[in-house]
Amino acid sequence: MSESNITSEILQTIDILEALETLLEKAPTPEVEAILQEAWIKVSETFPEDFKDATREDAGADGLRRYIRVKAFFENPTENPISPQELEAYYRNRAPVDEDSAEFFFPE
Repeated sequence: MSESNITSEILQTIDILEALETLLEKAPTPEVEAILQEAWIKVSETFPEDFKDATREDAGADGLRRYIRVKAFFENPTENPISPQELEAYYRNRAPVDEDSAEFFFPE
């Protein structure tokens, strides 16, 4: 499969995740929210490992789109410029997690 087909497929999947995120915000009950959250996780697990690693901090649709922009930047920086903030967020996501200072969320 060519790189452009993979990117197109990933962009379509990101659109699905974005729709699920919107539905999550509108879930009428915690049960529906849990089902949508499970669907979101299963869809996100279809991404290549480099996506999962590089979007630790923001695994939502915005973070995934940012990763595609950064990846394109590395392939051809003159044709695909990015902001310093996007590059910083990319490297922050690639850094190992400092378990002593990491914030954990434990649902009640």
